[in-house]
Amino acid sequence: MKKIIILISLLVFSLYSSELDTLLLKINKDTKTQLKLDKQREFEFLKNLQKAKKLLGDTKKKLKLAKQKTIELKKEFKKQKTIVNDYNKRLDKSTGSLKNLFAISQQEAKNFSSLIKTSMTSSHLKERDVFLDSFASSRSVPSIKELEKLWHLYLEEIIEAGKIKTYETNVINTHGAQKRETVTRVGLFSAFNKDEFIRYDDSLQEFVKIMRQPNSSSQSYIADYYTTSDEITPMLIDPTRGVLFHMLKEKATILDRIHQGGVIGYIILLLGVLTLLYAAYKYLDLWNSNNKINKQIKSSEMDISNPLGRILASFEKYKDKDINTIESKMDTAILKELPSIQAGLPMIKLVAAVAPLLGLLGTVTGMIETFQSITLFGTGDPKLMAGGISQALMTTVLGLVVAIPILFIYNVVFSKSKKIIEILTQQSSVLVAKQLEMLSDTPDEYSKNV
Repeated sequence: MKKIIILISLLVFSLYSSELDTLLLKINKDTKTQLKLDKQREFEFLKNLQKAKKLLGDTKKKLKLAKQKTIELKKEFKKQKTIVNDYNKRLDKSTGSLKNLFAISQQEAKNFSSLIKTSMTSSHLKERDVFLDSFASSRSVPSIKELEKLWHLYLEEIIEAGKIKTYETNVINTHGAQKRETVTRVGLFSAFNKDEFIRYDDSLQEFVKIMRQPNSSSQSYIADYYTTSDEITPMLIDPTRGVLFHMLKEKATILDRIHQGGVIGYIILLLGVLTLLYAAYKYLDLWNSNNKINKQIKSSEMDISNPLGRILASFEKYKDKDINTIESKMDTAILKELPSIQAGLPMIKLVAAVAPLLGLLGTVTGMIETFQSITLFGTGDPKLMAGGISQALMTTVLGLVVAIPILFIYNVVFSKSKKIIEILTQQSSVLVAKQLEMLSDTPDEYSKNV
């Protein structure tokens, strides 16, 4: 049993010893391999180190050469700068006042370029601004040829400004469509075709039709120009070179002004129209009554369709009474005619007084709205304030426009009614006077007259 145990122990030991030998051999092999790799790395490092040292040496040499070159270039730059300064001094000395001339000419070219871009002559004289912009932005001294061309362009513009020229060019209508039309240019101030005035739009570099034409009397100048045989004919011009024509679309028409008056404005106009119609009717009625009264004065027959005829009828009815009764009846008859003669006159006068007050009411309410807008948006926009105040004042204008003619018409109608009343009073007095004369006669004469 002991032998078996010993054999087993020896067998296990031998197996374990074999594994250790194998491990030792592997470690030795790996160590040799690692040493070989380390030597190879060391060799490559030393090799690269030599290359790096060589590269560093070459770089230092190049840096030294570059520094030396920089010093030489600085010396050369300083030398050239001295030469340039010397030439500049010579140039300043040789040019003298011409330097200012060149600067002024370039500034004038810049200003002239801005001017011709807004000039009507650019519609047929193209690409002048290209030369002027190049001339103005150039840093070199302008040549004599360029100065002569600048002078020539100035002279050309001056000559064209005094011409009335007709030519074909593009015209843009109010819908944006472009069409070739025959245009007549009057200097630099206005242009027109056969039907209407047009303006030059510098942003489009083309003629465009204006949104709203001047009044008909101004447009008649166009027809006169094409039909007249005279050498001189009047013509409408825009001294602002199209600005006033362009502003015509902003000008409010009468209907626009009436609309600005709002509800109160329409009420004022309605009152005015109704009052004018009634005043016209009243005047015709009084005129008709006056004609009938005149006919009654000339006629021996009574016509009770007119006031005087009715007064005569009353006289005939009471002429046999005493004189006091007759006078009383005549006064009563006249008083009966007064309401129909003076009917409506107080209302006409009332409208003449109320219309300005309504206009003032509209102005006050409009000013309140304007100040509310100022409170909300501030006073940064003067157009907002001016527009609101203008609209507010329109009701006052409408009130005065209605009141003034109504007041005149009231005086005319009132004078007519007063004249009729005076005629009736006069004729009544004549009848009473005649009756008084008849009563003062003898009874026989009175009977004979009766």
